[in-house]
Amino acid sequence: MKEILRALIVDDEKRIRLFLAETLQRESHIVTTATSGHEALEYLQDTPFDLAILDLMLGGRIDGQRVLEAIRWRWPAKVCYLPAG
Repeated sequence: MKEILRALIVDDEKRIRLFLAETLQRESHIVTTATSGHEALEYLQDTPFDLAILDLMLGGRIDGQRVLEAIRWRWPAKVCYLPAG
């Protein structure tokens, strides 16, 4: 049986968020999207995620790097960082 993941996608570009969300939802994963680092941190307060896809170059006061630091602090044993590029 296939494992269903709870995923968080954080990107300030709508097309990227939608593409990633649709791709994961097609595989029956549960997807939450955030448009900003602040919004992502709000979700992270109450919800454990199995997967987070972050835009590290987010605009605003809370960038993707800060969101990644919050995830690492909250779930230090589960974090695996794979940089894109």
